[in-house]
This record gives sequence, C-alpha cells and structure tokens, in this order.
Amino acid sequence: MHEEAVSPVIGVLLMLTLTLIIAAIVNSYAGGLMETESKAPSVTLQAKYSISQGMEIRQVSGDPLPISIVKVMVRPSETFGRNASQYSSQVEKRYITDVNGSSWATGITSLKPGDVNYITNKSGEHNLSYLQSDILDSQYSPYWFNQTQNLGNTFFLEMYYKNTMISRNEVLIEG
Repeated sequence: MHEEAVSPVIGVLLMLTLTLIIAAIVNSYAGGLMETESKAPSVTLQAKYSISQGMEIRQVSGDPLPISIVKVMVRPSETFGRNASQYSSQVEKRYITDVNGSSWATGITSLKPGDVNYITNKSGEHNLSYLQSDILDSQYSPYWFNQTQNLGNTFFLEMYYKNTMISRNEVLIEG
C-alpha cells in the first residue's frame, strides 16, 4: 500500500482552506471600508382628491420619512389622454400641511405612519396653483385636476426620496 500519496493531498487541502480563510478576511475588511448608500425608506400611502376640498395624504405604514429629502409630484394618468403623464408638477412643501396647519416647509420634519396631511390653502380651500403650479398656463387646462370635465379621471401622486420613487398612488378625481 502506498501511503506517500495521502500527505500531498492533505497538504493541498490545507493550502486551499487557508487561502479561502484569508480571502474571507480580506473581503470582510475591504467591505467595511466601502461607503454604502442608505436604502430608501418603504412607505404605503393613501390619497383622496376632491375638486372642492383638495387632497388628503395619509401614511398607512412604513418608515418615517424625513421631509427635507422628500419630493411630492403629481402626474395626470392616461385617463386625461395620450401622453398626459408628461405634464407632471412638483408640489411645493409650503402647501402641504398637517391637521394643525403646520407646513412641510416650516413646521413638519417627518411623515410617520398614521399621519394625515393636506394640500389646500390656509383657509382650507383648494386652489389649483397649490397642486399643479408647473402647468398653470391655460394651454394645459385639459390636464388640470380641478376641472369638472375631469371628474372620474385619475392622476398619480408620486413620492421621491433622494430622487428615487418610493410611492406611486393612482388617485381618483372626485367632486
């Protein structure tokens, strides 16, 4: 029986094991040196829109959202016609308020599950310029949400965190 062959096989296995251990150590060290971007928060929203009352946005569940980094957009859906989605508008934070009237621009720092916010003017009335300020020119009037001929149409409420969309809700236009 040849026992000489056992020793080189064990030697090769030990060298392979040692190489794998060293590679794992180097990998874990190098991985710790790299900066990783924080993942976008998860959020579930509900939204209601009424021509007479404006918009209500409710966070149903998810992570708290830092308002300073969040951007809110509205975009007509295809119910407004072909290519309507190109007429998006960013909602200014000063027009988004909580139940106490504090705005996202000055008083509110985060949106948490259970929070309800509104897009209306200070007196609680809805004004188109608060929701679609980017397309106020009359040539865009077919895409305005506050027109009675658009009752039953839908639009998208989109929320972005560091330019990554984290929520998109289709909202029905009611009276």
